[in-house]
Order: sequence, then C-alpha cells, then structure tokens
Amino acid sequence: SVGCRQIQDLEIPCVEVDPCGDAQAAAEGAVLGLHEYNELKQKKKTVVTPQLHGSAESDAWQKGVIYAEGQNLARYLMEAPANCITPIKFAEHIEQKLRSFSNVKVHIRPESWIATQQMGAFLSVAKGSAEPPIFLEIHYSGGANTNDSPLVFVGKG
Repeated sequence: SVGCRQIQDLEIPCVEVDPCGDAQAAAEGAVLGLHEYNELKQKKKTVVTPQLHGSAESDAWQKGVIYAEGQNLARYLMEAPANCITPIKFAEHIEQKLRSFSNVKVHIRPESWIATQQMGAFLSVAKGSAEPPIFLEIHYSGGANTNDSPLVFVGKG
C-alpha cells in the first residue's frame, strides 16, 4: 500500500506488486492504498494500475482486486458530498455497477411505492430532505445451494 502510493506520487502509470506469499492481501493493499477521491479536485493524481508480479497466484490476486474495488466503491459513495450522491444518483450508480451480473436484479423503488408499502418511518425521515426518497432493493440469486435461507443486508446508503 505504502509503496504503491509512493509510485503514484512519481506519476508512474503501472506498478508490479510482489505477492510475498499472499497475493490476495497484496492486491487488496495495493488497490486500497491507491484509492483517492478525486472527483472534485482540479489537480487529479495519476491513476496507477497495480499488477501481479509473476503469474503463480493470479486467481488469489484477482479475488483481492475485486474485494478492494468493492471497498473502494463504498468509500467513494461515503466520501462524495450529499449534493453529488442524492438517493436517486446513489441507486443509479449501484444499478450501473451491478448491471453486468446476470444473477443480480436491482429494483429502484420510488416514493409512491414506499408509501404503498406503509413505510411511514422511512418516509418521515426522508421529509427532512428536498430530495425524494428512494428504496433500493437488490436480489442476488447466485448461491451454491438454493435451499439455503436468504442472506439479507439492510442499511442506509
């Protein structure tokens, strides 16, 4: 992570990372270390692409990259100002990120749907904003065993 950030300061576009016996951890550290919220900055840092040095642990490396990119997506959504990530922009961003997965369905529920579901507490909290509320529903149907109980995550965006 620290080494990759130093390479970024040198404005070198690509760095090969030695996995040091744990390619997944090396990938996560490299990708997480290079994350920076640049959207509103006039002077943006050079985008550095970390790559695995060698090819022995490429599956583990790719898994680490995917984990880190997921964490960086959460960081991006968290760090963006509220006027840039409104409820609808949040939902559209997530829908765009998940569009390519055939086993994931995204439903963006408008205020009228929320009212018909009698989600009064949700609506009353949303009244504190000029932006209309959105209820984002994500369905994942890719579990190995279809008889397993569903796993549900609930939270605020």
